Amino acid sequence: MLGVVRPRARMITRRAWIYVLSVVALLVPAVGIAYLGAVSYRDERGAIAAQDERQRQAALAIAGRIEGAVVRGLDEVERAVAGGPSRAAVEIPLARYWFWIDGAGELQVPRPPPPAIEIGGALERAAACPPGARLEDCVRQLSTRQSRLARLTAAQRAEACTGAGCAASWGEARRQYAALADFADVGPVAQLGLARVLMKLEDPRAVQALADLEARFEDRALETDALGGIPVRLVVALLRARSPAARLEVAGAVLAERYALDPILRVGVLTRIRAQLEDPLPADLGARRDALDQQIAAVRREARMAAGLVDDVPAVMRTATTAWQGRPAVREPARTLVFRQRLDGGVIGFAVDAPMLEVAAGQEPGDLVARGAHPRVVAAGASLAPALRRIAQVPIGEGLPHLSLVIVNPLAEPDPRDEVIRERSRRHVIYTSALAVALALGLLVLIRGAARARELAQLKSDFVSTVSHELKTPLTSIRMFAEMLEQGVAQGDAAKMARYHGVIVQESQRLGLLIANLLDYAQIEKGTRRYTSSRQELGALAQLAVTTFETLRDPERVAARRNAIAVEVSSEAMRAELEVDRDVVVQAVLNLLANAAKYGGADQPIAVTVGADAVAGWIAVTDHGPGIPAAEQARIFREFYRSPEAYRSGVEGTGLGLALVKRSIEALGGTAEVRSMPGDGATFTIRLPRVPEVSA
Repeated sequence: MLGVVRPRARMITRRAWIYVLSVVALLVPAVGIAYLGAVSYRDERGAIAAQDERQRQAALAIAGRIEGAVVRGLDEVERAVAGGPSRAAVEIPLARYWFWIDGAGELQVPRPPPPAIEIGGALERAAACPPGARLEDCVRQLSTRQSRLARLTAAQRAEACTGAGCAASWGEARRQYAALADFADVGPVAQLGLARVLMKLEDPRAVQALADLEARFEDRALETDALGGIPVRLVVALLRARSPAARLEVAGAVLAERYALDPILRVGVLTRIRAQLEDPLPADLGARRDALDQQIAAVRREARMAAGLVDDVPAVMRTATTAWQGRPAVREPARTLVFRQRLDGGVIGFAVDAPMLEVAAGQEPGDLVARGAHPRVVAAGASLAPALRRIAQVPIGEGLPHLSLVIVNPLAEPDPRDEVIRERSRRHVIYTSALAVALALGLLVLIRGAARARELAQLKSDFVSTVSHELKTPLTSIRMFAEMLEQGVAQGDAAKMARYHGVIVQESQRLGLLIANLLDYAQIEKGTRRYTSSRQELGALAQLAVTTFETLRDPERVAARRNAIAVEVSSEAMRAELEVDRDVVVQAVLNLLANAAKYGGADQPIAVTVGADAVAGWIAVTDHGPGIPAAEQARIFREFYRSPEAYRSGVEGTGLGLALVKRSIEALGGTAEVRSMPGDGATFTIRLPRVPEVSA
């Protein structure tokens, strides 16, 4: 019993071990995969957390650079104010729109509009009748004023005449202006018109008219044809400035605030002066004109800023402290006013917008935390554009609580978190992809090799069948005509006997050519083919090949059905010599001629062209057959290959002729090629290196 139980126990133990090992074989990989998955998940979370921290630190660094740029801008404004004059230039671009409010709450920079000045001229209307005046006197006075205004309007129309025949109109305008110049209501405009007309008439009294205008109405302002409220002194200066240099001097005086002008009016005057400075100008005046363009732009900005600051001055003065802070502008909430209080109680600051703060932050390599990442300054709580992704967001210090710094990148670019995950799995994907590609390539090579082997086997099978037929055909002819001679069928008929003997000889030569091709291919395939090179004349080689081909023709075929062969040998080819194996070249040309005769048609001509240049010589055989498609032109030089058109035509062949031509000619250092178009015949060319001529 024990002897029976022990083997059974050992069997059970063995099975148990097999079960245990199978379970272990399943559990160990499962546990390993689970462990690797847990480690990968933990590492992935750590990598994402590290990426988030890098992005937050980059955002804090950008916000810190913005704070630093704000402090530097305020310090620059402080130096400009302390160094006086109040319009000193500020070099930092962030603070280009700066302002200064003095301790009394008055806006010093940019300059506020000046106090209103008295405007006189044609637009001035008569005051109401004084108390106690008679109605008749008031009516008469008003009528007289209306009459003067009508005469002034007529004078202005006469002055507006342009062209060569305006002298009379200008004279009438001068008379009317002179009559109206003494009246207080229309006097300033009339005196100005008189000066203009005298200048048009080139009258020397124009100088005195301008002097009288400046002396009588120095404290008045005029309504001109384009601008209103211009001081008389400035009007006179503009009329006296006849040259570009003088006009630039007047522009400089306007910029230096020698005339009490509203900022908007100052821009208008400068723009009008600039329009009169047309090319060509000397180089120095051109440079001054370009500088004037920049100054006009600065004055225009100052005018807009002065208008925008009017409503913000009280709030800025009320909230300013020695620590800088910012607040949205009242008129333009998208603009931020950054300011701080000076020791004298005044306030300095500048106006900025979000793009200016972004530019002031600059760019450093650490900012590129994602592809296409860039900073954006936005209002706190504002949403981003739909095409942007929020990567990190931090406040811009305590001074700008209404703004935040956000690092964004386009949604079209990858999410940096996804990029981290992809980076960790990219190596595995690369290895797997490389293995899959290698496997696919191996399968492709195997399939192509199998297909090629199958094709080659089929070609060899067709070749055996074709060669058997090719060998049998001449042997049958030889045997038949030999038996006829043996039986005395042509007894006593010398012509018939000669024809029978000719057929036997021709078929024997044909059989010999076929066997020679087979032997040549066998030797080339084994690598035992030997070539005997000698110096040959190219033209003679071509003639020998054509003569040999004519000898091998079928004697039964009548002359009308033969292919006419035209040989053209160039003069250069007659002198060309080659270092080649004569029999190999002749055999190659014979194969080409045989192909041309078979596929070109029984009665179609064949052209043989022999040419040469300084490097090589060539023999080209052209037929008038159906041509060869482009897809088949590389295949026809393969061993055993025959195109589908050749099979359909019923022309016999082994598929070795062109392969032998190519391989034997290449063995001699030459090339074999074909040029053909479907329906237009084919030209086969063998090209061989030429022996250099030795100069005498």
